[in-house]
Amino acid sequence: MRTTTFYRTKDGLRDFHFSFEQQADGSWHAFIIGDIHYGGRPDDCHSTHRLTDGGRHYVCWTRPLRTEQEARDVAALWGDKTQRYIRFGENF
Repeated sequence: MRTTTFYRTKDGLRDFHFSFEQQADGSWHAFIIGDIHYGGRPDDCHSTHRLTDGGRHYVCWTRPLRTEQEARDVAALWGDKTQRYIRFGENF
């Protein structure tokens, strides 16, 4: 199962595009669609809290996401934190 959506950050300045995809084990990943420009800040996966699968990035989280809604909530949090990282250099 897969659905896609845009998330506008709380500050209204950036939209992130996600694909929410259920994995074989039943968990969900929030894949990040499109390139993100980090404005000169480090853009490695560790600094930006991303993991990769098949060359695509998805949001890194501390435990498996069990529902699509959980994946959506985590993606929104990631989007807002990423925006603050880009604008102000705040770490996650």
